[in-house]
Amino acid sequence: MAETMTALFGGVGPDWTAHQTPVPEPGHGQIVVRAHAVALNNADASMLAAADPTSGGTGKQYQAGYEFAGEVTAVGDGVATPAIGDRVMGTTPGSFAQFVLADRRHVLPVPDELGYDIACALPTGLLTEHGAPTTGGFRSGQSVLITGATSSIGLIGVQIAKALGAGQVIATTRSAAKRDLLERVGADTVVVTGEQDLIRAVLDATGGDGVDVALDHVGGSTFAA
Repeated sequence: MAETMTALFGGVGPDWTAHQTPVPEPGHGQIVVRAHAVALNNADASMLAAADPTSGGTGKQYQAGYEFAGEVTAVGDGVATPAIGDRVMGTTPGSFAQFVLADRRHVLPVPDELGYDIACALPTGLLTEHGAPTTGGFRSGQSVLITGATSSIGLIGVQIAKALGAGQVIATTRSAAKRDLLERVGADTVVVTGEQDLIRAVLDATGGDGVDVALDHVGGSTFAA
């Protein structure tokens, strides 16, 4: 493996700048991944702007990026999986680089049929939508409400809820034209918020009990409801 690599840094100006930097070595519980593709996260643009010294930013340089996909090239102590040569996708700061240092717990295997260009855009959504119901105490057989379900992260949430064994998945959309899409990905009940009252519709769908877990991607008054 090479001793240096190209990585993109913010804090130099309005754009990321390519620098040569040492290839990272994995510590305990860490892996190194040769990145084949990386994805833009919402945080990337705001961090770049905040650090831009030409427009009043901090001027503090940092290695940019969060989401990546590639092939494991090295593993640290205590790492049983993934193994060298495995295809993985993951999320970690500093991922806009030829080689990415990551915690093994923050990567997922890439299915054989999935290309790196698609895989790199999935880790944050997958980890968020799996972690949220887990944090919420979800158990197989419970009911789950997913608001903003036709957003990219909402669609992931519907499918993960079904994969985890949800007894009932209620999904919301503002457009009746998107009902079929939500039903195809696994929603048992679709609430069209442009036509229905969310609270009333959820209570009706659950026999007046309400749902066990809600994944809210809308916020505001919807979160309060």
